[in-house]
Amino acid sequence: EEDDGEGAARFEELSLPRRPEWNDDTTPAELDRMEKESFLDWRRSIAAREEELFSSSGNSASVTPFEKNIEVWRQLWRVCERSDLVIQIVDGRDILFYLNEDLRRYVVEELGKWMVVLVNKSDYLTEGQRRVWSDYLTERGWVHFFY
Repeated sequence: EEDDGEGAARFEELSLPRRPEWNDDTTPAELDRMEKESFLDWRRSIAAREEELFSSSGNSASVTPFEKNIEVWRQLWRVCERSDLVIQIVDGRDILFYLNEDLRRYVVEELGKWMVVLVNKSDYLTEGQRRVWSDYLTERGWVHFFY
């Protein structure tokens, strides 16, 4: 939670719902049930956070209907599991708005995959700004490229 000086708290970053552990012995029906349960737990925690933000500050921060759709997350889970490398594309005009640390934790630490950040629209940045952003990302362990 962050305060913008006017008392309005907001989500710093939306966490990713986690796909439950499964193996080759897990039936499709079991996996479907476990995914739905895990997703519902995640949604409940997000709803509780939304309510907390609203009641403490009147801020109506909420996730979009897109983010409330389990099929969106199922696609992300499967794509990340099947990929050798995940590229997170962020807009160079507002890198921190798009950069998602939880996605990196999921991909790199939990799945053991490689992740690269591609800073798009970097032509809007001066050479000095690119250098500062490069230092920032490097200090935090992000492999990155400017495009």
